[in-house]
Amino acid sequence: MKTLALCVLAARPWLRRDVAVVVDALHGPLEPSALHPSASLYEGLLAQARRYLAQQARPVAWRVFFFDSLPDWQQALQDPDHGLRACSQELFILQAEASEALLLPARLRAHAQEAGQPLRCSPHSFLLYLLGPDDDLPVQPSALWPDASTGGLHLRLPHPDAQTRRADLLRVLLDHLDHAHYNRLLARSVDAAERPPTLARALHAFMQRRWPGRWDFHSYTGSVIASFIEGMRQLGQADGRPQLGGVNEHALACAAIAGWQLFGRAYVLAVTSGMVDEFKGTLANLQRTRAPGFIVCADSARGQWHAFQGTVEQAGDGRVLMQARGLPQVYIESPEQLDAGLRQAFAALEKGDGPVVIFASPAVLESGVALDEPGLVEPSARLVPAAQAPDIDPGRWQELLSLVNTQRKRLLWFCGRLSAEERSLVHDIAERAGIALCDGIAHPGSVAAYAGGREQANYLGTLGLYGFSRAVHRYLHQGESLRPVEAQSLFFLKSRGDQICTPFSEGRLARHLHIVQVTNRGQDLAPFADLPLQMDLLDFLQRLRAGLRVDAELLRWRQAALAEARRCPPEQLVDRIETLPMTANYFFHRLGGLLRRLIEEEGLRYHGVYDVGRCGVSALRNVPRTDPGFSGWYGRALMGDALMALPAIALHSPHQVLAFIGDGARALVPDVEQQLLRQMGQRPDAAQANVSVFYLHNGMLSIIQSYIDLRFARDGAAQVHVPWRPRGEGLDRRGPLDLQRRQLLRFDEAQLREDLRARGRLNVFEVQLTHNSSGDGMSLASEGTWSRITPSEEHAP
Repeated sequence: MKTLALCVLAARPWLRRDVAVVVDALHGPLEPSALHPSASLYEGLLAQARRYLAQQARPVAWRVFFFDSLPDWQQALQDPDHGLRACSQELFILQAEASEALLLPARLRAHAQEAGQPLRCSPHSFLLYLLGPDDDLPVQPSALWPDASTGGLHLRLPHPDAQTRRADLLRVLLDHLDHAHYNRLLARSVDAAERPPTLARALHAFMQRRWPGRWDFHSYTGSVIASFIEGMRQLGQADGRPQLGGVNEHALACAAIAGWQLFGRAYVLAVTSGMVDEFKGTLANLQRTRAPGFIVCADSARGQWHAFQGTVEQAGDGRVLMQARGLPQVYIESPEQLDAGLRQAFAALEKGDGPVVIFASPAVLESGVALDEPGLVEPSARLVPAAQAPDIDPGRWQELLSLVNTQRKRLLWFCGRLSAEERSLVHDIAERAGIALCDGIAHPGSVAAYAGGREQANYLGTLGLYGFSRAVHRYLHQGESLRPVEAQSLFFLKSRGDQICTPFSEGRLARHLHIVQVTNRGQDLAPFADLPLQMDLLDFLQRLRAGLRVDAELLRWRQAALAEARRCPPEQLVDRIETLPMTANYFFHRLGGLLRRLIEEEGLRYHGVYDVGRCGVSALRNVPRTDPGFSGWYGRALMGDALMALPAIALHSPHQVLAFIGDGARALVPDVEQQLLRQMGQRPDAAQANVSVFYLHNGMLSIIQSYIDLRFARDGAAQVHVPWRPRGEGLDRRGPLDLQRRQLLRFDEAQLREDLRARGRLNVFEVQLTHNSSGDGMSLASEGTWSRITPSEEHAP
């Protein structure tokens, strides 16, 4: 007879009694009362269990081992004379607090594996009672329940009735025996090899070879994709990579974009069959980033008549959507096609066209077919020579050098997403040549007010369709009119010069501004560029740095123009008026001042997260940055995308994170708070982290109301209304983190400073605001109103 170990890691007497009673009843003679019609639930269930066990040809016996703690059990594992070593360890009865409940099964498995005695687990191998530190039967169980659960773990709060507890315990014991020993179909899953599927191993090996330690696996589960996700999870655990999830499939794409733009991280996304459409417009943004990675989408079995959640079936073909977007895709229908399909997918990604979509059938997703994995993932066998940029015309380059080195013109560089090396060169050249710098609302912080711990004298703020700074406006304008075209040049660096980059029409860009554009993609050269340069930005900057010969007098003239623009205050007198509720102008004027002091006095650094809306624009314009941020305005300006990317940003950011989310964005997507806490909790330095989310509420889609105010001068009515109700205030402990909620009707600088300096903290601020349409660079028209005109502009021509 096979002996199974039932290990009880609990000191509570009532739990030990329950286990002893149930196991003795299973092994001992059946009481006659158990067969009586009036038998209790426990007695009836016991009789049913005894009859079932008596029918089995391979009987087993339970042996109970009691331990006061995890270290006691570990010590028994190491003792060659302990009876535990002669048994198959298959079931654990545990007690723990919620903070450690979800981690305990994995720790038990790991310790047993290290001791050379791996556990034989079914989905019923761990029964865990959640207990408070003092009371056996907690009065407020909701305070003790973890924020999530996991498979293979039965979580319980102690029931006050002993017979009910024992019936439940008996049920778990029999469910385990059925699954692990007596039901042949289910038992196969217990003894199945744990080696990840071939597709997971190959993708993991390729990503590790190509982007070692610089890629993430994001998944949203489903039945068909589950085995692939589990395989990727196992491989990620082995090399210490956290698994990222999301509130839906759409959130995975948001996180992938943020990971690439902020941290240079590639990706693998996994979704189940039929869900390829759920990425929505964010897929277009992901494609636009050219971020390297794979999207693995499950398919139903071929030939299925109108398959449930089919990706490729009679009613539709999900591949057509990818083809219409111009995304490279590979369809792998059978395990025999894995080698060829993966080689095709890897070659497509090496060309630099990401993402690459892999459609895989259930057989492929679960297959363990042997492949030449080292040869398959070796990059040198598939490297495609990079497309060579055309040679730079010497005449154009001399024109550029003349412009920078000798011409008495104001130069403003608009910077797209920059690498660290590019950013350093940009600041260096700007300082040596007297060039003004600005970032945009799609790539905030590409250049910033602070860099390397000091304020940047050449940085003037943001330029964009919305949110342009007063200093940038002053630099380019005389009064309300652009300076003469021969007096200044606007450079677009690593930018397509999209409509979102400036408040100027395409006609004004063509006729009233001298435009220089630097991009390595010929299709991105704008028709209004006067001096288009197709080249890598790093090459451009290195060549220009080597060719700088700026005359000292010209440098002083440009520096004087910069200083004059910087003297323009970012806010006006009307922005300092405190109303209840506050205006966005007032709130961000005050918050910007507080952040500036924290940066200068305490060395604060942060990644900003800006969702689409008026308040996100106000934050972009008025709160000084230290590092690149992530903006929902990128690409299609999809409201809610920045919020859904926030958990992934919070996981990877080495600095603080400040997120600015309007009520429209918040209402449009699922609540990410629990996902955010989970990802923050995975950080090794969670106790030092600080993430602050500013939910900015005025009850409407304020940027649309501003448009209506300027165009129609009438009430926006119901089309802009966003009902909202703030949550209560309070401080809660969530694992290694504190969750602090506050409602802000007034600006309390002392309290905000304390919250922003806290460690191990998720701050959620509900900021109540009132709508207005003035200022904050929302339109060129707003800069001409009476309150925006400074004394020096009152008599400007």
